[in-house]
Amino acid sequence: MFAPPIGPDDVRRPDEDRPDGGQHPWNATRRAIRVLVLTAPVAEGHVAAARTLSEDIRRQHEGAEVIVCDVLPALRRPVRWFLHDAYRWQLKTAPWLFGSLFAVLHRSRVSRVAARAVLSLTASKALLRLVRSIRPDVVVSTWPPATTVLGCLRLRGKVRVPVCAPITDFAGLELWADKGADLHLVMHESLVPDVERVAGPGSARLVSPLVSNAFHVPRSAIAARSALGLPSSGTIVVVSGGGWAVGDLRGAALTALEIDDAFVVCLSGRDEEARARLEEAFREEPRVRVLGFIENMSELLAAADVLVHSTGGVTCLEALARGCPIVAYGVLSGHAPLLARRMSALGLAAYARSPEELRTALVAAGDKRIARQRHHVDAATLVLAAVPRVTATMRARLARVMGATAALTVALFVLLASDATYPVVAEALALPESTAVSPSLHAVALVVRGNRQALLALAPIARRDHFRASAAVSGPLTPRDVRRLEEAGLDPLPVLSSTGVASWFEARRQLRSQKAEDHVTGPFEYLAPRDGFSITGYLLARHLGGRPIQIDSTLPASGPGAAPVRAGEILGTELGSAANGDLQRLVSAIRRVERSGLRVSSVQRLTRP
Repeated sequence: MFAPPIGPDDVRRPDEDRPDGGQHPWNATRRAIRVLVLTAPVAEGHVAAARTLSEDIRRQHEGAEVIVCDVLPALRRPVRWFLHDAYRWQLKTAPWLFGSLFAVLHRSRVSRVAARAVLSLTASKALLRLVRSIRPDVVVSTWPPATTVLGCLRLRGKVRVPVCAPITDFAGLELWADKGADLHLVMHESLVPDVERVAGPGSARLVSPLVSNAFHVPRSAIAARSALGLPSSGTIVVVSGGGWAVGDLRGAALTALEIDDAFVVCLSGRDEEARARLEEAFREEPRVRVLGFIENMSELLAAADVLVHSTGGVTCLEALARGCPIVAYGVLSGHAPLLARRMSALGLAAYARSPEELRTALVAAGDKRIARQRHHVDAATLVLAAVPRVTATMRARLARVMGATAALTVALFVLLASDATYPVVAEALALPESTAVSPSLHAVALVVRGNRQALLALAPIARRDHFRASAAVSGPLTPRDVRRLEEAGLDPLPVLSSTGVASWFEARRQLRSQKAEDHVTGPFEYLAPRDGFSITGYLLARHLGGRPIQIDSTLPASGPGAAPVRAGEILGTELGSAANGDLQRLVSAIRRVERSGLRVSSVQRLTRP
C-alpha cells in the first residue's frame, strides 16, 4: 500500500544523532533508518517491486520506517500526462509510436541526454520538494523516470543521501541506469557490466529476484491447483499482459487451446475492458478462465506449467523464482522484443514470434520446469547498508544549464521554423491574417492565381467586362506586364511561396523583389502559402510592411449545388491556362456572384482606406 508523505514536523533530519554528521552504513545500534521508496503505477511491476522491497526492509530492520510514495501526483499535469497517460495510450493504441520513440532513445546517446535534460527541468523541483518533506536516510526508486531525476539532483548536490535503483528488467538498461544513482540492484549477473558501462564502476550489485517472500516458499503444483480449483492433470497455461493487459492475449489463449489437455488462465490485470472482451471471447470455452488483477500470483505460478507473457518485468521474475517456464509472445514493438531476445539468450525464456512457434514452445515447456534462480544477497540488505558513491560536480550543474539552453533552442527553432506552429501562435497572439474583408461593403474579394501568360490573357477580358480582382502571378513580371494588369483592373498581389526553414532566407527576398516589380509602396497585402508558413516568415514579411492574406473559399462553380457566397469573403480561383474556354468560365462565375447582389473587387481595393 502507499503511505502518505510525512510532514516535516514529524521527521528528523538524516544526520541527527550522528557524531560526525557524515554518511555511512546504518546498523541496529543507531536510530531507526528512514527509507523513501519512490514508484509509480505505470503498469503493475514498479509498484510490486516497491511493495516487496518495503516489506523486506521492515522484516530485516524492525524499527525501519519505510515510506512508499507514488511520484505521479507530485508532478505537474503535463509531465504526468506524458509519462503515464500518453505512454499507456501508445502501448494500447499506437505501439508503433512507442516503438519508434524507444528505438531513438535506445540507439542514440544524444537523444537520451536530451530526454534526461528535459525530464530534469520539468520534474526536479517536484521530486526535490517531496524528498525534502520526508527527509529520508536513503532514497530508492523503482521507476526509471524518477531514477533519472534523482540522479540529476544527486549529481548537482541537491540530494545528499544515497540513491538506490532496483532494476527489474533484463534489457534497455541505458534507460534504467543513471550515473547519478549510488547503487543499482540487478537480478542477473550478466547485467552488472551493462549497468556499469552506463553508471560507472561499482554502481551495480547482483541481488535475488525482487519478488514477495511467498514465491520462495516451496509449494507443490498439486496442492496449488487444488487450492485454486484448477484441473489436477493436464497443462496449465497462464497468459498475462501485465497490469495493463497489453499484447495478443486472445491469440495466445487460442493457440494454447490447440494443446489437447491444456487449461488456460488468462489474466487481464487492472484493465476491465480487456477482461470483458476476453470473457466474451471465451464465454463458451470451459478450458479458459479469465481473471483480473490477482493477489495470489505465487499460488498460480506454482500451479502453472508455463507462463506466456508479453511484457516481461516483475511477473517474469516471479515465474523464475517459482521455476515456472516462460514464453514471450505477442510482444509489442519497442522494449518488449529486445527484452524477449535478451531473456532467450540468457536461457531464461523462450521467444515465440508466431502462433506456430508458440505452440511448439508450450509443448516443450510443459514437459519440465526450469531451475529456480539462485538466492543471492537480498535487495533490502544492500539498501540498508547503502553509502554514497556519487559526488556533486560542477559539470553536472553546467550540464543542466546547457541542457536547458539546448531544449529552449530546439523549442524556439521548432516554433520559428515549423509551418504547423503558426496557426496556434497566431490564434494566441491574435496575429493579423486576413481571410475576409469587411462585409459592410457588400462585396467579395477575388484572387486569381495563375502564370504570367494566363493572367495577361485575362487582362483584355477584364478591361472589356469591367471587373476587378487581385492577380497572384507565379513568376516574375516586367514593368510593362504590371501596367497591363493594373490598367485592366487586375491588381498584382505578391505571393510568398517559401515555407519552413527556407522561409528564413527566402521570404524577405521574395516579397522585396515582388514589391519592386509591382511598384508597391508602403504597407501591402500578400498571399500566404497554402499550407501555412513559419513565424519567421511572418515576421520578416511584416518588417517589410506585409500583411498576409489567406483565401477563404474557392469561387463557386455553376450548378444547383453551388454554395452561396457571403459578403466579406476572400474567394480564390486557379487559372490553369490561357484557353478561351477557361477564361469565359471564370467570367461567368464572376457574373453569377454579381447577380446575387455582391460586388467583386480586388483585395487591395477592399482592404485599403
